Amino acid sequence: MRHAIFLGLGLNLAFIVVIVGCSLAASASITELAIIGWSQGIGTWAQVLGSVFTILAMLTTYWSISLALSDIVREQTSWNKNLCWLIATLPSLLLVLANAGSFLDIMRIVGGLISVMIAILVVPAYRACRKENGQTLLPTSLGSLPMQILVAGAFIIAAVGSAVSI
Repeated sequence: MRHAIFLGLGLNLAFIVVIVGCSLAASASITELAIIGWSQGIGTWAQVLGSVFTILAMLTTYWSISLALSDIVREQTSWNKNLCWLIATLPSLLLVLANAGSFLDIMRIVGGLISVMIAILVVPAYRACRKENGQTLLPTSLGSLPMQILVAGAFIIAAVGSAVSI
């Protein structure tokens, strides 16, 4: 399992580095979505392929997150599966339909909220799990108290940074 997690993180890093590097090399202007700027520099076929890739990436990400959230709501409430899915997906759909802001505005808000949640919830949950289990998937140096404080602080700084207007 540990190898699968590292492989997934490594593949995400590779995609990010390649897309950002190619976008900067091929594009004369910066766009909200890097792959759109990259594809404009290459040609029409790349614009179509880049747009399809972007839509599929957004849909699969949205689908997986809404499914996970609906499972959490169902686990906590024991309500009907469809009702839990509605509770998990309706707020974000309403934000999109209400045109609450640009893609980057919404990503900035969500990024800040997720950073706060990680700092407040995940680090303490990791500490509690470590106490209960007595072991960790992380090497000792990465799971130490100073590293936990550093991680929580970094996520709080990221939350503050996401609140700053671009």
